[in-house]
Amino acid sequence: MHTIQTSLFSAAISVCVLCALLARDNNSPQRRYGYFLIYLVVEATAFAFEWLLLHPAMPAKALWLGLLMGLSFLVAPCLWLFARQITEDETPAIRSLPAWHFLIVGGGFALTVPLLLSAHLGTDFANPAHVPSAAHSLFIHTTMLACVVLFLCQVPYYLRECIRILARHADHARALFSNIEDKSLNALRVLIFAVIAKWLVGLLRALHCLVLGQDTGLGLLFAGLEVSVTVGALIFVMRQSMAFSVDERKLVHDLFDPPADPSNDADTKYAHSSLDQATRTRVQRKLRHAMNDLQLFRDSRLTLRGLCQQIKENPHYVSQVINQDLHSNFYDFVNSHRIDSAKQALAGSSERTVIEVALDTGFNSKSTFNAAFRRYVGMTPSEYRRSAADLGSYPDGSDARTT
Repeated sequence: MHTIQTSLFSAAISVCVLCALLARDNNSPQRRYGYFLIYLVVEATAFAFEWLLLHPAMPAKALWLGLLMGLSFLVAPCLWLFARQITEDETPAIRSLPAWHFLIVGGGFALTVPLLLSAHLGTDFANPAHVPSAAHSLFIHTTMLACVVLFLCQVPYYLRECIRILARHADHARALFSNIEDKSLNALRVLIFAVIAKWLVGLLRALHCLVLGQDTGLGLLFAGLEVSVTVGALIFVMRQSMAFSVDERKLVHDLFDPPADPSNDADTKYAHSSLDQATRTRVQRKLRHAMNDLQLFRDSRLTLRGLCQQIKENPHYVSQVINQDLHSNFYDFVNSHRIDSAKQALAGSSERTVIEVALDTGFNSKSTFNAAFRRYVGMTPSEYRRSAADLGSYPDGSDARTT
């Protein structure tokens, strides 16, 4: 059983090293992997410590366990810094972090010191030549338990912050992109899932040791879960584009620095704008021409910057007109035109498949189309088509036979 577990950890180490090499080769201004590389190093080192713990002939097992417990306090902060790195205009500097971040990590390592001091060159955790007293043994186990509790309290905070970053950046993406399946954010979502799984495994291992006190075969299950989730997440991440392009990142910074307060309405947000009524009218006219005549919404890669280049207008002005005058954001503005075109296509022809309609109207996948269609119309595309065929008109009352 130990052989299987050590094989799993060996495979995980190899994947982490390979991903680190691939990420390093792609490290450029367009693809910033700094904290992701640190995350990979931490994960590879943790798996190496777990491999050392399971190898029957490896000495100083208390040393590897202590280092593993201390290292676990770096995983969630690395993920949080990586989340900030791919969503902020500038890479956050470690030295700029508040002191309490370092105090928690330092406290976690400090709690492992009694365990580290008990390490010896034998292949067992206990040193037969120096059997600790009952009080000393209780002290070691108490500090280990305190270390586990601190870890279980630390990780949820960083996970919550990462989820907040995702939510905030998704709101920003709706103002810039007509499709918000951002690959860098998908990578972050998968890594969050991997860290949650790692946190759960840590909790289950702690409960397993407290209740049972010995390996009953669940160790293999825990190892398989931890390795499979982490390796699967890393493979997914390396297939994704890890960051916005420089221009897109700059546009996010320009439009949302400082970040807009969601509690403020559009009038408050643009209170100091120099946009006059003549410019508003011109931008609105060009937007109608771009959507109704040029049908730019059919481009699934359409972005705010791309639209502004087509109509030769300032992105700030276009964003303000969409937000303030049309009471929408770029994502909803474009997708409402896509849905209107899709409604006509679904009701007007029964020969075209749903996926053909989705791709033709600017959506990049059937799942995205179904979710957007249900959101705007209140039913799936297939339900809408059946309803239009039965009624001879759109479910909203307009005549389908005129399309």
